[in-house]
Amino acid sequence: MAVAQKKFLLIKVSSLGDVLHALPALAMLRANHPSATIAWLVEEPYRDLLYNNPDLDEIIVIRTRHWRKNWTLKTLGEIRDTIALLRQRQFDITLDLQGLIKTGLIAFLSGAPRRLGLHRKNCREPLNALFANKKASFVDKGSHVVDITLNLIRLAGGTEPAPQPHPLEVPEETRAKVDVFFQENPDLPAKPIAVINPGAGFPTKLWKLDRFAKLADRIAGEQGLNILLAWGPGEKAMAGQIADLMTEKSWIAPKTSIRESIALFRHAALMISCDSGPLHLCAAMGIPTVSIFGPTDPGRNGPYGPNHQVVFKKLPCSFCWKKSCAIVTHDCMQQIEVDDVFKAVKISVSKFVNLATS
Repeated sequence: MAVAQKKFLLIKVSSLGDVLHALPALAMLRANHPSATIAWLVEEPYRDLLYNNPDLDEIIVIRTRHWRKNWTLKTLGEIRDTIALLRQRQFDITLDLQGLIKTGLIAFLSGAPRRLGLHRKNCREPLNALFANKKASFVDKGSHVVDITLNLIRLAGGTEPAPQPHPLEVPEETRAKVDVFFQENPDLPAKPIAVINPGAGFPTKLWKLDRFAKLADRIAGEQGLNILLAWGPGEKAMAGQIADLMTEKSWIAPKTSIRESIALFRHAALMISCDSGPLHLCAAMGIPTVSIFGPTDPGRNGPYGPNHQVVFKKLPCSFCWKKSCAIVTHDCMQQIEVDDVFKAVKISVSKFVNLATS
């Protein structure tokens, strides 16, 4: 009689950087359970990060953000249908990689008999630990979030280390759409491209735009890279201000979805950014990065891997994780000078950047 293969449900619902940081956990789970069924529960905006991933058998989309803002009979029906779908799949094991109350509750409502979770002290919301019936050992809080999630995967059994995650994929039509931008701007790919992304999820993470402009001029003038200014929702004016302040030529990226951003960044030789989704997207794609950190801890949430340079100033109030700052000048970010970041860029260019044209 054939042995039934295990059914796993990975729970990492958001956000962009968090989902990307969980990809090594998926690769490790698949390496240790090559014949298992593996599904991933994710918020709708981030499903494209998992597109065509061969380690996954199913992507289950959840809309908790939409539900919280739209309490209607239709919403309640959608919640009921989602719970029914999870129970219908008859998962043997859930792995809650996020450590939130809502993700713990989802694991419980799935009906899975084994619910693996993070140690209470590693959970972002400690009450999450109430929903797990088996918990990972504590990982020092100075550890990277990738290592914390890999520690949880070990609870699921197996000794294979985490292999490299599979490359992020996009449909061919998405690549073709983005390629039009480079065909219309043929001088841009004539040199290696340094992408500068000035935006971030909240104000305390931002660096001054005039410093980005000075940095971009030095990268173009002294390192010989072309500058592509990237932007997200509500940030196009930031890219425009940097371009206006620059003396060297630059290009402003077109509006992109997550899929289109993946296709766009495939052309990049280097990414320079504050702590943001595009930074982590490039890191997950293996693109060298130079990042500027202030309120968030790069040791825990920075780019993961050897080809990344992180610039930060350690202050008594560093790594507060706050979205607003009592210090009007935002010292943790604004004490970082252009020279500090340019030194990191030079190191990255000399060690990691492919100077062949893209």
